[in-house]
Amino acid sequence: MKILLLGASGSLGSYVIDELLSVEGVNLRLYARDIKKLENFRSDKTTLMQGDVQDKARLKEALNGVDSVYAGLAGSLEAMASSLVSAMKETGVKRLVWITSYGIYEGEVPSGRRAPSSYINSAKIIENSGLCYTLIRPQWFSDANEIDYEVTSWSKGEKFKNENAQISRRSIANLVKRCLLDGFGIKDSLGINKKEI
Repeated sequence: MKILLLGASGSLGSYVIDELLSVEGVNLRLYARDIKKLENFRSDKTTLMQGDVQDKARLKEALNGVDSVYAGLAGSLEAMASSLVSAMKETGVKRLVWITSYGIYEGEVPSGRRAPSSYINSAKIIENSGLCYTLIRPQWFSDANEIDYEVTSWSKGEKFKNENAQISRRSIANLVKRCLLDGFGIKDSLGINKKEI
């Protein structure tokens, strides 16, 4: 399986790369604006590619021959989501795991916390894309060396849990792997939080 990682040099990228490369038969195309940050990941299972997600022609090159896409992006999220959806449709790639934030839905978080509008609007673009997407809505990240999480499904009406905790990047990467390799969470929006004690 070949997976394109967008935002591979971001704060989650290295954790997702490590998690996916632990699986036999997975090859990664790592796409970032500055590939120097990815040199540590150069191997026979990875291809490094420099580019901007808003450069649709370059993005289509990156999508060529991949089975699925992971997007952990920051910046102009709405423009990036639109560019990615368009490029995926034009290249026939259907599977997408998109990292967003908890608080993108009204009533999702018990305290009423809302995510910034760029997260809300980019998530709507993905949900209306017709792609086989999964939205992952993490709480604040931690660097804890643990995999300890639970998932809530927005399609099942489940509210976000334990909202004041922090979720480890390793936990998020583990959920990304499940979604990309096991088909978990297709056409759903998954909240991920550290388990309550």
